[in-house]
Amino acid sequence: MELKEKKIDKSAMCMRNHYRKRDELYTPEKLVRIILPYLKIWAEKNKVDPVIWCPFDTEDSEFVRVLTRENYKVVHSHINTDQNFFDYEPDQWDIAISNPPFSLKMDIFKRLFNFNKPFVMLCNEMIINYQEVANLFLGYEIQMLCPDKKVSFDGYTSSFACGYFCWRFLPRDLIFCHMEDNNTGKNFIPAKLFKDKNEVKNA
Repeated sequence: MELKEKKIDKSAMCMRNHYRKRDELYTPEKLVRIILPYLKIWAEKNKVDPVIWCPFDTEDSEFVRVLTRENYKVVHSHINTDQNFFDYEPDQWDIAISNPPFSLKMDIFKRLFNFNKPFVMLCNEMIINYQEVANLFLGYEIQMLCPDKKVSFDGYTSSFACGYFCWRFLPRDLIFCHMEDNNTGKNFIPAKLFKDKNEVKNA
């Protein structure tokens, strides 16, 4: 059964405002790399050389950069290149992997479920406390890949823990994975997009 999406303004202008004002967090490479062992397992189990769609990403996204370096076929799209997730879909893809805009999470998850294909989405783990999210996930065998640390996006201690909400991807429904550090202080390795943005700001 196709899930109905809430009536919200998902026009290109609205989506761009979401990205500019509150939703554009640049995922560090460390957070991308933790999915690689499970992506290999999934591809081998399904005997597929997957085409990975990164639906909220430019070519400089760490998802695109890391997955491409690992020799996966990657297609990417972003609202800033006039590829609005709510009305765009690549001609061919097998699995969606990205960090979606948090404020539109409900309609994003609904659309992902409606595609009926596996997905791996990075999100604030606190969403499992939201009743509307629980009601949505109730009908699906949702899976979670949880880092054992709160990983920073900007070098400062993160106020929240994030993990991957997955569907038809992990070998079991709940997996905790170890990370060497929180990506803070001397261990901070910024995403390329974060670094580029701050270099422009400080120029």
